[in-house]
Amino acid sequence: MTLSSPSSDAQLALFAPYCGGLRREQSLRHPLEQLPLGQFDGERVRSSQPHRYLLTWSPANAPLQTCRCELRFQEQGDQLYPFECPAHQLLDWLMQVVEAGRQDLPDSFWQWLLLEQIEEDGSP
Repeated sequence: MTLSSPSSDAQLALFAPYCGGLRREQSLRHPLEQLPLGQFDGERVRSSQPHRYLLTWSPANAPLQTCRCELRFQEQGDQLYPFECPAHQLLDWLMQVVEAGRQDLPDSFWQWLLLEQIEEDGSP
């Protein structure tokens, strides 16, 4: 006997309290569909040069389940940024992509990633 993943309505009910509740329900639907796919293709535009990247993650079925993630910039194929975060945090970042209407993770993600990398390396 295999367990199937919860229906989209069940997933919505499960994650909504962690992701802004009913007021952000519409923003939550698309990222919930992305969650089992395990990847997000993005583009960080700074100055005039866009930087394409791929964010991948391990599957998660619950808001507090840890997702193991890797960020890879396409111009720097050998440079990986591994990190872990709760599934609800990953969904919140993806929701902010939907709300901003662009194909880039929010500034709060980049700030968190930079601080996380500094703490792990121990360097300023």
